[in-house]
This record gives sequence, structure tokens and C-alpha cells, in this order.
Amino acid sequence: MNHLYTIIQTIRTFYQRDGFWVVMSILIERIGSFIFIAIMTRAITPFSFGEFTAIRTITSIAQPLAGGGGQYALLHFGSKLKTLEEKELLTSNTLLFGALLSLIPIGGLLCWNFFSPIQLSKEGEFAYAIIVFSIISYNFYEIIKNHFRLIHNNRQYAIFGIFYSVLIVFFGWILSAKGIIAFVLILAFIPIFVISTTLYKMLGIWKKGNVPDISYWRYGLYVGAGSVINQLFVSMDVIVLVILKVDPALIAAYKIATIIPYSLFFLPGAFLTADFVYLTHHADNRMALIKYLRSYFVLFGLLTFLIVITLFAFSEPLIALCFGDNYPITPHLQDILLIGVAGTFLLRIPFGNILHAVGRADWNALHATFLTPVSAAVVYFMVEWKGVEGAAWATSLMLIVSGVICFGLFWIYLRKLPKDQLHQPLH
Repeated sequence: MNHLYTIIQTIRTFYQRDGFWVVMSILIERIGSFIFIAIMTRAITPFSFGEFTAIRTITSIAQPLAGGGGQYALLHFGSKLKTLEEKELLTSNTLLFGALLSLIPIGGLLCWNFFSPIQLSKEGEFAYAIIVFSIISYNFYEIIKNHFRLIHNNRQYAIFGIFYSVLIVFFGWILSAKGIIAFVLILAFIPIFVISTTLYKMLGIWKKGNVPDISYWRYGLYVGAGSVINQLFVSMDVIVLVILKVDPALIAAYKIATIIPYSLFFLPGAFLTADFVYLTHHADNRMALIKYLRSYFVLFGLLTFLIVITLFAFSEPLIALCFGDNYPITPHLQDILLIGVAGTFLLRIPFGNILHAVGRADWNALHATFLTPVSAAVVYFMVEWKGVEGAAWATSLMLIVSGVICFGLFWIYLRKLPKDQLHQPLH
């Protein structure tokens, strides 16, 4: 009964903070992305989808550095501002200077492609160039969405995500016959279209001389660099498969194995995203953090069990229904990845996100920096030994190891809090 009461109270509090708008938005975004990928897999060949997977993975690694990490700094520093005018001005400056700073990762990705030993088809090369320049639209989209989280308007945040999802599915379906180029153009231009009205307003209130100071960008770069390394870490399996020149059709099969379980990361992610400002506000309140985690584990412990059992039992029909019959090894790969998914739900996502919220983004960055080369070595060895199956085993292992480290770092943070914080009110 106590656990049931805790679950009910957790859901009630979450609802009061408009958390369900965030969950609904992220759920629809995940479903939209899922349908978009399903349309792609049926419209293009496994080889083309394998190329898309490779270029999308490479560019997504650099995306967190779009805007110099301004999207992260905005949320952290902006939550401490009191007036709407101050928050809007900070958003405006972050947009403007972030656009200039986005040229750095764009240049890096173009240089990487020039010197890379990986050979893409002519269509793949063109698609890569489009995705690289879409970093700027991605930066604008994330900053505008974070602005609405900042002013506690989770509904508007959700509306942007829902509108984006509906549009990519609609245009993906309409233009599917045009091939991979049509799909990357959709991903490049839909974000900027969705936020265009708000973007125009925010850029219009910019005032000269109000550039955020160095500590602002330092924090953003810390979080951005940590996110880059984190993205490198979670993408290491695909990167190694690409570097070892594994057949693109096998890479496509492996990527599809990750889609369903990884898409479900939105559940704990949305829960923590909606409460980011709350956690930042209670960063020094030991009792509030412990109580929050207790409610998280009561809810997501049960949810994780149900998800893993369901996906394991129905992996083959689910894969065939969603992506067709061209990927026969995918269900087995998905079953292996479920081990890492459970570790991510219960360790990596909650503790990593809370460290971010309480201002210890640098710890996340250091942890990812240390673990990424280890992950590269483990994945490389396992791929050489057992091919794409080895990549799945290595990924699950490293996700669990990463989660254990995040737990340890949070415990260290908690022990560093002053003892008298234990009795602070929760507000």
C-alpha cells in the first residue's frame, strides 16, 4: 500500500507541474520519429538506410556543441533569473551568438568528411552536407523550446514538439518516393519552420552589449562537451561498425534493433526533463533529492520490468510489423540490448540527469571522457570477435558500467552536502 501511495503522489505532483504535457510531447515525438524511420526503411534499400545511419550518427555527435552549448547554459542560468524580460533577453542573446558558435562544429564535420576514409555514395555525400548544416536549425529549435521550459510554460514546449512530430511524419509519407535526400531535407527544415514565429520575436528584442559572460559559455561548453562525449559513448557501436567497414545492410539491421528499446528512453527522460528546474532549485536540499529518487524508483522499477519482459516476449513480431522482413537478425540483437536498457532506466538516466540539474555537468563530462575510450576498445574487440552481435553485448555492458559510475558520482555529491541541509523544507 505504501508503494501504491508513493506512485499516486508522484504522478499527482508531476501533473501539478504540467509534467504530463512534457511526457505527451516527448511520447508523440518518439512515436513520430519511430514512424518516420519505419517509413524510411520501407522506402529505401537497407544499403541506403545504412548510409543514413552512419551520417546521422556522425553528425549527432557534434550537435550538442551547436550554439556553444548555449541551450544548456540558458536553462541553468536562466532558471535563476526572476523577470520574464531578463529571461527573454538572455534567450535572444543565446540565439544570436549561438548561431555564430555553431559554425565551429559545422566546420569540424566538413573537415572530418574531407579526410575520412569512409566512402559514401554521391547521394550519401549530398545527404551528409545537408545534415551538417542543419545543426543551426537544431540549435535554434532547442533554445526556443528551453526558453518555454525556463518560464514554466510546459504546454508551449509540448506544442512545439507535437507540431514537429506531425510534420515530419506527414512530409516523410508524402515525399518518401524521393529517397534519402527528401528525408534529410525534412529533418533540416522542419525544426526552423516550427519555431519561426517565436524565433523572429526573440531575435527582435536583442540589445547590443548584452553578451552573456564567460562563465555562461563555459558552463554550456562543459555540458555540451559532456553531451558530445556521451553521444560518442552511446554511438560507439555504430561508429566502430562503420570504421571496420561492416556491410551497411548489417549496420542497418543493428540500428533497427536499437530503435524500439532506445525510443523508450523518453519515459524516464521526460520525467526528469519536466522536473529539471525543480531539481535545480533543490540542488542543495538532500532530503528533496532523496525523496525524489525514491518516488522515481518506485514508479520506474515496475515500468522497467514490464517493458523488458514485453519486448523480449514479442521481439520478432514487433520488428516484422514495424520494419518489414528484411532484417532477420534484428530481434536477437534487440534481446541482447534490453540488458543495457534496464541498466539505463534504473541507473544511467536518473543519476546522470540529476547530476546535470544540480550543476555537476562537469562530473558527467569527466565520467564520459574516461569511459568512452574504454567503450571503444570493448566494442572493437567484441565486433572483431562476434560481429554485430558482439556490438550488442558490448553496448549493454558499457551502459550498465556507465550507470554504476553515475550512481557513485551522485552519492559523492550527496555526501558533500552540508548536514543541516537534511532538514530543509521541500517547498
